[in-house]
Amino acid sequence: MAPPLLPPPPPSSSKRTCRHQETHLPDECWELILKHISDHLDHESLSLVSRQLRFLTNRLRTDLSVLDPVPPLLPALFRRFPNLTTIKITRYFTGDINALLSQIASLDLPSLHSLDLSHQPTFPSHGLRQFSEKFPTLKSLNCSFMPQDLCLIVECFPNLEEIDVSFPPYNCDEITDYSHVKAFASGLKKLRKIANAIRQRPQLRSLAFSGLYHRFSEFIDALVNLKGLTCLDLSYCRVSDEVLCAVAEEGLPLRELSLPSCKEYGYDGISCLLRKCNNLQYLDLENTEFLNDQCVIELSLLLGNLNFVKLNRNKKLTDLSLLAIMRNCPRITDIRMETTGVGKQKLEEEDCLIVNSQVKFLYLAQNSWLDDKSVTMLASVCPNLEKMDLSYCGMVSKGAMEVLWRCCKIQHLDLAYLGYRLCQFQFKVNFEVPTLFVLNLSSSRISNEELSLISKSCYNLKELKLEYCDKITVSGVKLVVKYCKQLRMISLYSCENVSSDVIAWMVLTRPSLKKITYASGAVVGKRDLLLSHGCFAHWDWLGSKLI
Repeated sequence: MAPPLLPPPPPSSSKRTCRHQETHLPDECWELILKHISDHLDHESLSLVSRQLRFLTNRLRTDLSVLDPVPPLLPALFRRFPNLTTIKITRYFTGDINALLSQIASLDLPSLHSLDLSHQPTFPSHGLRQFSEKFPTLKSLNCSFMPQDLCLIVECFPNLEEIDVSFPPYNCDEITDYSHVKAFASGLKKLRKIANAIRQRPQLRSLAFSGLYHRFSEFIDALVNLKGLTCLDLSYCRVSDEVLCAVAEEGLPLRELSLPSCKEYGYDGISCLLRKCNNLQYLDLENTEFLNDQCVIELSLLLGNLNFVKLNRNKKLTDLSLLAIMRNCPRITDIRMETTGVGKQKLEEEDCLIVNSQVKFLYLAQNSWLDDKSVTMLASVCPNLEKMDLSYCGMVSKGAMEVLWRCCKIQHLDLAYLGYRLCQFQFKVNFEVPTLFVLNLSSSRISNEELSLISKSCYNLKELKLEYCDKITVSGVKLVVKYCKQLRMISLYSCENVSSDVIAWMVLTRPSLKKITYASGAVVGKRDLLLSHGCFAHWDWLGSKLI
């Protein structure tokens, strides 16, 4: 009789180690995977898994926003992210910006080529001088919506390729002085983009300025000499048909054209330009006096390569314009028609036969004519929507649920002031929406009942805005925190029936939470506790823009 077979001996620790090493992915493979995850907060979660992933996610981070004065922590932050290319000092920064720039200048950031200082109250002359000594080859500088010193910028950064000095304060008249602009142009040898000025360098690819009302004819020759111009932004300027036709006659290779709130030009000028520039991909005609449905229908036939169109504040435009763009622009992905007449010209059933699977972003905020039927039809026409803005559409409620049901790729939905003109409010999501990451329900009439359904149906939510929602209470908020396990940002500003006592519980229960917006004074005494858990809690009457 044969002896019974003995079980194989357990593997030794060395063999176990060997097997573990066999399944180890090299850095190159991980980098390919991580590059498809664009959200930095997802990278942060992955960095906690292993030292290898922490090293790789840190190396892939290329931009950093500075929100609070954190001088002691900056060197450690920059050592953690050695490949930073862009630094943005946000409008919320309240410290000494000169000192901050000086400190950045003392650090080793070999890849840095872009600096954003927009919306700062003062121009940091001293800090920029020190910054330029360390980074003289800076390529991009944003000084919009703030005081500016053009001569200092020219002196410190002669190699700029992109600069934005748009919308300076009203008491800053240096930009509108032609002699300063001319001197500025001669000093920036490689400049490609500048706002509020006329560039005279032939190698320019992008030109942007705003608010020019006088002597525009003096600059036409300089404009048409930019033979490689691909981006032209003439926001808030007096632009005649003569200017547009001159650009058209030169056959400039324009890819982007922005004429928001421009005066004096008409259909003849813009149609002449679009016939010549038939490779246009980006078009902004916001607040254009003459624009109507017939104009858009005819112009859309010239825009076969268009990806982005912005037609906000054109109240003569209706559903006919929207459908013409979807029908005649097969590559369109982003349509913005806020504060228009969309919804006024009701769609017919046969219009739903038009399906544009390319449209991913649809912004229809503040369209008072838009109702549930129109939104439902649009959801059928654009089944691959990823982001939709229906804020301040007072006649919409059930239509928003149709968007969630029909658009299986929807990720961002802005429903602020949803259905505020309706007697009956309905927003009960009783089906799963696993793709939804961002939801804004501020100033809507949702209650704990709707919030309970949302928490269980939209369980992958990362950002939720509930400002001025008077009917929700602590119990509803707790359900969201319990079931939305990836929740990172929540705004509860002016939610009168939600006690601030729940803040600490939220952070301790849901470690993924990184930002909470609450009423003034609610976070007093809790800030240190929250920061120790990696959460930033603050009050902000504007709230945080989530979409």
